[in-house]
Amino acid sequence: MSSSVNQNYKPIAVRKFSWLFLGRVIPVLILFLVMVIFSRKLSYDDYGEFQSVWMYTNIVNVILNFGLSAVILSTNINFLFSFIRKNQKKLSIFYSVLWICGLSAFFLFAKNFNTSLKFLLIAFIFIQNVSTVFETLLIKRQGEKISFVINFIYSILFFGWHLYILSTNYSLYSLIFGICLLSVLKLIAMVWVPSKKESYQETPHEKHFLNHWFYLGMNDIVGVISKWMDKALLLYLLTTTDFAIFFNGSFEIPLFGLLISVAGSFLLIEISGYLHLNDKIIKLFRENFNALSTIVFPLFFFLFFFQKELFSFVFNDKYNASLPIFAISIFILPIRINNYSAVLQCFSEGKKILWGSVLDISIAIISMLILYPTMHTKGIALAIVIATYCQVFYYLWHSAKILHTSIFKIVPFKKLVLKFFIILCLFAFLFLLLSGTELKTKLLISTLFTGILIFIGILPYLNFFIKKKIIIEEK
Repeated sequence: MSSSVNQNYKPIAVRKFSWLFLGRVIPVLILFLVMVIFSRKLSYDDYGEFQSVWMYTNIVNVILNFGLSAVILSTNINFLFSFIRKNQKKLSIFYSVLWICGLSAFFLFAKNFNTSLKFLLIAFIFIQNVSTVFETLLIKRQGEKISFVINFIYSILFFGWHLYILSTNYSLYSLIFGICLLSVLKLIAMVWVPSKKESYQETPHEKHFLNHWFYLGMNDIVGVISKWMDKALLLYLLTTTDFAIFFNGSFEIPLFGLLISVAGSFLLIEISGYLHLNDKIIKLFRENFNALSTIVFPLFFFLFFFQKELFSFVFNDKYNASLPIFAISIFILPIRINNYSAVLQCFSEGKKILWGSVLDISIAIISMLILYPTMHTKGIALAIVIATYCQVFYYLWHSAKILHTSIFKIVPFKKLVLKFFIILCLFAFLFLLLSGTELKTKLLISTLFTGILIFIGILPYLNFFIKKKIIIEEK
């Protein structure tokens, strides 16, 4: 297939994408670095309790947000504000009940926390949720650069506070209290910063927009339950030590989730501007596969072939027991090369998105019941992988139907399979070549090799980005 630049296609500037990406990547990488440091320094029990904080706050935050961030990104802001004013009573009652029930359930059922820490975490969840809404509004109104600056400063302070608490008398309560104060400062900055305004624009789906919002919110809830279900379940079944071991084995490398998050946000904004131009949507969707796969495929094979060396180096041989879980969990990564629900979301097909999440969680539960008796925690990890693949196929099938085409038209299968096979052969050869090499040398060479492959893969995109154009693959 050949490539060309469509002069009439709305350009995607590298600066806009870069600010958005950097604004997301720095906090995530800082949190990942904190995870590594804390896993090495804390006891298994303290580390398990520390990670359970982020599990609970992630779940509760998504429930309380109830699709609001997704609606902001995929909807004209002035239309959304007008819609909220017209339905103020309904929305106020619904979100009030949701917040009361959600926070009460957290307070009653959260494990391993005393009463004072639970109240502090409720305050933290509240601050984080409000901050997420204002940050999403800022990004929607082209404030990516300002968002990056705020997140960068926050991340530095966040990291410094963790190091300070770790170097003194470690206390989870003191840690969360300090993070709350930093989050308040971040929220003030997000609210204070002025942003660009949009002209009013009705969407073609205004009549059932409230239903669409409801389906997106339900989908977010089912999705976050699906994402954390394995860890939430095992938190109550395993000891804190065993939970810590499982967590580190099933923990998703932050870069992958970040890529999907940023690419997904960008897709939502771009596709929402071309709802009547199916050909351009298909081209953008296909190109997202090509671009993200150049990053994800090399990283997947690096993690697959050099997982033992990586765990030994990063965790200082403390979490080698997590390797069997990690070896299974990373097989989700090869399909983490797109936001599969982006098309459905922009066409206000929240109901189909929700059913995709219900399918995911249903298959995961059934698979867990079948696999756990024989494979134990490895069966839990495998169940999540199986369910994710099924959900992806469901979303692709319905996205193709909406665009009046086939899955083979919206996914560049031939190019992806060829790329996957070539990178597999390259890493297999490198693995054999480095067998017997000292651990640090092996990691250094394999890391450089992975970086070179990624750079070569994204180089064509960078050339076009510099010109403020996006490569559009011809059918």
